[in-house]
Amino acid sequence: MIKNILLSLIAICSFSVAMMAQPEWQSQYAIGKNKLAPHAYVWPYETTDALRSGNYEQSPFYMSLNGKWKFNWVKNPDRRPKDFYKPSFYTGGWADIEVPGNWERQGYGTAIYVNETYEFDDSLFNFKKNPPLVPYEANEVGSYRRTFTLPADWKDRRIVICCEGVISFYYIWVNGHQLGYNQGSKTPAEWDITDYVKEGENTVALEVYRWSAGSYLECQDMWRLSGIERDVYLYSTPRQFISDYKVISSLDKQTYKEGIFALEATIEGAANGASTLEYTLEDASGKTILKKETPIKNRGLSNFITFDEQTLPDVKRWSAEHPDLYSLTLALKNDAGQVTHLTGCNVGFRTSEIKDGRFCINGVPVLVKGANRHEHSQLGRTVSKELMEEDIRLMKQHNLNTVRNSHYPTHPYWYQLCDRYGLYVIDEANIESHGMGYGPASLAKDRTWLPAHMDRTRRMYERAKNHPAIVIWSLGNEAGNGINFERTYDYMKSIETTRPIQYERAEQNYNTDIYCRMYRSVEELLAYVRQTEPKVYRPFIMTEYLHAMGNSCGGLREYMEVFETEPIVQGGCIWDWVDQSFREIDADGRWYWTYGGDYGPKNIPSFGNFCCNGLVNAVREPHPHLLEVKKAYQYIKANLVDSKKLTLSIKNWYDFTNLNVYTLHWQVVGDNGKVIADGTRQVEAAPHATVEVTLGAVHLPSDVREAWLNLSWTPAEAAPFIGMDYEVAYDQFVLTGNRNYRAPEAKLSGKVEMDVDIDPETGALRSYIYKGEEMLASPVVLSLYRPVTDNDNREKVGGAKAWKKAGLDKLTQHALSVKTSVRGGRSEVELLNARGEKVGIASFIYTMKKDGMLEVQTHFVPDTAVITSLARVGLAFEMPDTYSRVTYLGRGEHETYIDRNESGRIGIYHTDVERMFHYYVRPQATGNRTDVRWMQLADEAGEGLAFHSDTPFQFSVIPFTDECLDAATHINQLRREGVVTVHLDAMQAGVGTATCGPGVLPQYRVPVQEYTFRFAIRPLK
Repeated sequence: MIKNILLSLIAICSFSVAMMAQPEWQSQYAIGKNKLAPHAYVWPYETTDALRSGNYEQSPFYMSLNGKWKFNWVKNPDRRPKDFYKPSFYTGGWADIEVPGNWERQGYGTAIYVNETYEFDDSLFNFKKNPPLVPYEANEVGSYRRTFTLPADWKDRRIVICCEGVISFYYIWVNGHQLGYNQGSKTPAEWDITDYVKEGENTVALEVYRWSAGSYLECQDMWRLSGIERDVYLYSTPRQFISDYKVISSLDKQTYKEGIFALEATIEGAANGASTLEYTLEDASGKTILKKETPIKNRGLSNFITFDEQTLPDVKRWSAEHPDLYSLTLALKNDAGQVTHLTGCNVGFRTSEIKDGRFCINGVPVLVKGANRHEHSQLGRTVSKELMEEDIRLMKQHNLNTVRNSHYPTHPYWYQLCDRYGLYVIDEANIESHGMGYGPASLAKDRTWLPAHMDRTRRMYERAKNHPAIVIWSLGNEAGNGINFERTYDYMKSIETTRPIQYERAEQNYNTDIYCRMYRSVEELLAYVRQTEPKVYRPFIMTEYLHAMGNSCGGLREYMEVFETEPIVQGGCIWDWVDQSFREIDADGRWYWTYGGDYGPKNIPSFGNFCCNGLVNAVREPHPHLLEVKKAYQYIKANLVDSKKLTLSIKNWYDFTNLNVYTLHWQVVGDNGKVIADGTRQVEAAPHATVEVTLGAVHLPSDVREAWLNLSWTPAEAAPFIGMDYEVAYDQFVLTGNRNYRAPEAKLSGKVEMDVDIDPETGALRSYIYKGEEMLASPVVLSLYRPVTDNDNREKVGGAKAWKKAGLDKLTQHALSVKTSVRGGRSEVELLNARGEKVGIASFIYTMKKDGMLEVQTHFVPDTAVITSLARVGLAFEMPDTYSRVTYLGRGEHETYIDRNESGRIGIYHTDVERMFHYYVRPQATGNRTDVRWMQLADEAGEGLAFHSDTPFQFSVIPFTDECLDAATHINQLRREGVVTVHLDAMQAGVGTATCGPGVLPQYRVPVQEYTFRFAIRPLK
């Protein structure tokens, strides 16, 4: 045993000696030099009012160094200006660059997007991964420099420089003196520069390397970018100062009503005379709740102070539903009683724990209704405060209660927002070594990387430990499991007593408090529920699920059914919040979204558009599937238990809110669009309670075949982002009326001026002329294919591969027989793919009615030896684009698919073709509507065609041809050709989440079988 330890030590020492010949940025041990120890933010404020608002940037003792810096960029370290940090070095010929902001978004180098791999592990850079080494010849270096002048009242004070985030490694100088270096791009690095600054002009310089040993721990699914991407600033404290503090603001574990407050603080530096530390805890009204003061004993330069634990009866508890905050002020006072250093934070009293196998907030099991959030903007990973505020506004408006900081600690302002407005936060260490895999090569198993793992974990914790919004700590993401994560887990458990620790790759090993596997199917969730060996004692909360790439998020209702019925399965975080795409303009002035491979040479490492899987696009415009998430995540859900008396069973899914703070609006609407009855109710229902409410019988008129009971909930009082008219939840139920009623069709006056023509070669309706006007721009043909979605391309069962293998994307109809008459006609056709293979047969019966209505009955028989999967079964054709106004009775008003239509309410909607088309980053099938009773397509004068069927159908109308949409890889490749494409579908497949996770569930696929369906077409008067 001793021999093995000695051999290990010799090996480590030999490795260390070998690495001495390498620069620091090539060593996993060089995690920082001369940095201040990690700590909570101790920004100095001038007044307690400023502290309560958290506006540290307005403090007279804070100086931002954001803005224009002088910048030089080179392709490798040998070409860098080695003496640029010296104040005498002339930078007048250098360019300016904005700080913060990644340099690839400002004209330097190449933005690279990859997912699981290291971008530098590629032949383009003539390099293979070999940790801790990274390429030398291709390692870009950015040299940053600027000057600053200190305020006069900072004289004789301590001065600190802070770099919130610089990727991936940098050296830093002030006035020519090297302060040190840092590796680890997502937590602040600070240096005490008191002894190196002077009156007048000072110079700060950073030498930033694109890649370093630290890059092996930053292999996240994101754009690989470089430079100063977060704030750089100075702050000043007195010579004796508050260097750190830790707040415990918990609840008793019996009633969860009594607050428990404890405080620890560290004071550093020497004082002239006696000094004291005072803390004050105030409620939201400014009333002092607690106030204590203690003398600081002279124990050298560092004093650790512990205040006695205090209890607060009936404290206001913090939760995502009710983010009640208290204000904590720490005041360091001199011997004259003057405040010399004023700092503090907002405090929330809450518990976060695993109790009886369930994740609980304030003793109550909660469902995690979350999303993962990368930092992304058009500047790269520099996100403005305004954009952060927009993110949290949209999250709150769409019923999210949790955000996972994927996959690194985020900007400090984000935590303030989550504290203030109420979001549960999973804070994650900046550790992902995905490119090394999970096997023996995993850096999780290499002890030489333990210092780097520990440093990143510790810095995540120390900076953000006082935020009530953080309810779970995550050790990292997709980095395998091993000794390094066991030790970081042990470390966190030794210092963290109030929050669970999770790590997805730990699976069911000891070093995670939550079983948090990602992208598990419903069946796998249920298998965990039934598991007996090992015994289940942890909740299942998916770190990632419902991959929102392109036209996606099918099957959410099935997930929610499990979340709401199986107590130990408590939700998860959707991947992810925002598309990581950039908006560019092509040479012809057309805008488009970019993704991996769009920058640099053709052989640039790339994982394509896999970075585009947000619930919102890059500029925070919601995708249609965000509305499905809002509906699924809503906290009020009803069932109709008696359709005669309109008796509802209403479940309150709020954890801490009675339904009496909301107003129920109800309305019965007929299929003619007329309101039959309506009203409002106040409903009393405690959290998690189910109550019955009877609205009363409503008589449906005889001219209504169907009616809909619509329920809508709005707040009785306004809250941030949620006004009194904002709908937080809704439901809809179908009421059966007079099934024998048939609405009178609009009769065409006089002689019906209509002519139809059937193509003798294809059997397709190729002409539909009304009043001398050709209504069709292409024949009406059988359609079995759709422009593939991102999910279709990755379906394991069926999907685009099966459709194209069968040739469904290039079908032609060959007529076997065509019979025509004055009343219509009939055709029998065989369906051929591009190879001339028969994939099925079909028949069309065209029947012209006296009133001008044309009924098209289609019978389709697939050849199951060739066709194994279908995208749709329906009719497709084109019409001139003058017919752009769309009216329909069906689910709306947004895009829906059969596995993503809970959010669509049936009603009469008026829209147009342009609005029906959604611009996904990579063009794909879009615009579908489900449960449609009828649809009309008209021009500005109201003339056009109406379509209906005896059974609900699906349809879409888009302003491009299917061929154009299917071929385009970017939005700017879409070309309008003077037509709109119409699909009338008897069935169309769902969208699933196959890009990462389950594909289309069996019940939402299109069975490969015989079909008979009918559509009626008539002119609009």
